[in-house]
Amino acid sequence: MKHAVVLTYDSTSESAKSLTQHLDGRMIARRENIAANECIINWGSGYTSARDWNLEWLNNPLSITNAVEKLRAFQLFAGADVPHPPWTFHLTIAQRWLEDGHRVLARQTSTGMMGQGISLLSNPRQTIPSAEFYSKHVNHDEEYRVHVFRGMLVNLGQKVALRPNANMYVRNADERDWDFVHVEEAPFEVITAGIAAVQALGLHFGAADVGYRCRDHRAFVFEVNSAPGTGHNTITRYAEVFLRYLRTL
Repeated sequence: MKHAVVLTYDSTSESAKSLTQHLDGRMIARRENIAANECIINWGSGYTSARDWNLEWLNNPLSITNAVEKLRAFQLFAGADVPHPPWTFHLTIAQRWLEDGHRVLARQTSTGMMGQGISLLSNPRQTIPSAEFYSKHVNHDEEYRVHVFRGMLVNLGQKVALRPNANMYVRNADERDWDFVHVEEAPFEVITAGIAAVQALGLHFGAADVGYRCRDHRAFVFEVNSAPGTGHNTITRYAEVFLRYLRTL
């Protein structure tokens, strides 16, 4: 059996600390000596000199970068037939979406978190700001977080509004407008899309945020989180599957 070394993007991360405790391992935030009997569990660290470490990984940094960079993620989703919102580089296409009555998300950065760098556009007469890329807002009734490890479902959460006038177009789970609650089941399309999204990015584990439209049973993957939060026994469930895996090494 190999022992866990949790590589974190942030040395103050509570979820990384909790995972390390559950695994009875050690946590690192920079390059350190890794023993032959250790396996690195990469908790969201993409931009690191550890890219070229020739070691045992769960989620290597290059795959983490695929998830962090939203444009790269959408490109990989397209190549793997993972359902996701339409996107474009072109102002003219974004303008056409607006004229057709759709809302558009102008993304000034490809790496923003919690809605950072996103401008919501709805008026076809307004000036469209320059952006790294644009995505069409897809109407959806429900949104889920699908936790995955090596092609298996680990846990499920569903976003719920915390107040009546919550932002319906950028649903950040910030504990002000939206948060996750644990659920035992989700539509088949949601689970299959979530698993496929994690695999398309080359990740061993991750949590896919997936919207679901009831009228035509369609799922849309918005992003994959490589350092999922601590709620709803999520860390405990990840620790259980990680330990089972480490015992096979």
